[in-house]
Amino acid sequence: MVFIRPWTRAQIHRREDLILQQAAQNAEAAFAHTTDVLSILLADPLAARMLGQHGVSRACVTRSTRLAGNNRAEGLAVLERVVLSKRLNALLFDVELVRWLSRHYPRELAILHDVCG
Repeated sequence: MVFIRPWTRAQIHRREDLILQQAAQNAEAAFAHTTDVLSILLADPLAARMLGQHGVSRACVTRSTRLAGNNRAEGLAVLERVVLSKRLNALLFDVELVRWLSRHYPRELAILHDVCG
């Protein structure tokens, strides 16, 4: 059995907390970028129709208001980011959509790729 000194354990907890906070900040940035991109794309009727075929609407990026038992939302933000990335990744497998976006909205397409990681 490995014994960890209390001060080392506290340092480990602080480090884990900082890592989680940074991941949550990255998740919040991803949501902000995705909301901006979807606002632009959904304003275009053709893009809205193409995205609608995948079930994407403004409601796609709604956020949960739940908090963990410790009243912190970092873990939930990271989890929602995973779900968002998976959902956007499915969009990027639609060749027709990606081709159309690359011609009409290359900046927004690049942002979607960045959000997917």
